[in-house]
Amino acid sequence: MEDRIERQTRMEIVASLDGGWVLLPLLAGAGGAWAFNRGVWGEDPATLGVILALIVGGWQPLWRALTRTDWVTPLSRWPGWPTSAPWPRWPYIQPGTPGDRLQHRLASAKAWWRGAGQASLTQPLRRAISALLVSLLLSLALGRISLLLTLVLLTLAELAALWHEGRGNVGPLWTGIALIAAPWFLGASLGTSDIVTPALSSLVLALMISLYAHPNGWALTGPVVGAAYLIWQGHASAVGWLLLLALPGLMALTSRPSREAYRRAIGPWVLSMVALMAWVL
Repeated sequence: MEDRIERQTRMEIVASLDGGWVLLPLLAGAGGAWAFNRGVWGEDPATLGVILALIVGGWQPLWRALTRTDWVTPLSRWPGWPTSAPWPRWPYIQPGTPGDRLQHRLASAKAWWRGAGQASLTQPLRRAISALLVSLLLSLALGRISLLLTLVLLTLAELAALWHEGRGNVGPLWTGIALIAAPWFLGASLGTSDIVTPALSSLVLALMISLYAHPNGWALTGPVVGAAYLIWQGHASAVGWLLLLALPGLMALTSRPSREAYRRAIGPWVLSMVALMAWVL
């Protein structure tokens, strides 16, 4: 019995790590600081701690709440909702006027929320609001760049959810921007006046990992993008290591895995590829 409980607990822990992907934003933030703002590691560890706290306590819960929630199912029931909830009658409102129609819509919205929206959307909305407040407070402590990045991430999360019709599942490119580009750029941009190079490197990393995460032929182009960037930056000696780290994932494609199985399989190698880029840049 104890062995079974221990085995189940171990399986839950492994599942929660999501093949290592859950650690990717932290590694990207720390890696960006190491690559472009290395003084933070030794001279200002408090700032590094706030950066990591913003990523894990603010940005990631906000992104998950907005992009992994099934919005479309309850919202699809809203048009033509048959009932109305009691609503205080506004004074001086005549039947058939715009004010009367607005009051009727509000009463219908209240009934819809009680009948369909509240059960499925209360928790995601609370998590999103809490994560946004945490993100804003920690961003204020870091400065205007982090505050701007928080607003950009919020906008991207909303766009990603709308692009995929609120079905609770967004594409790898959107995920790459949230898990890699934004944390990397946050760690790289603080304490330096040059934001062009950190921004370009963050986009390259996001594109490399997003392409590599496709369980099809597109995965081959991901390491090529990273290798081309390393050559351009004068780090040709690291190209072989990058391609070697990408090889296990490419070999896994021969068995035609499902998207989730492939994602779990390449998780540790994705972490290694990002760590290598941070080390050599």
